[in-house]
Amino acid sequence: MTDKQMEVILNLVADKFSACKNMEEVKKAIEEVRTMAKKEKQE
Repeated sequence: MTDKQMEVILNLVADKFSACKNMEEVKKAIEEVRTMAKKEKQE
């Protein structure tokens, strides 16, 4: 993975968390990020 790819991924994750207003939304965001990570590995 290049530095640029890593930067893009971290920015996506940061954007997801910045939209969260409480722990429930944070938990949901974590699940969505993990789901995306699993999909990436399968390809």
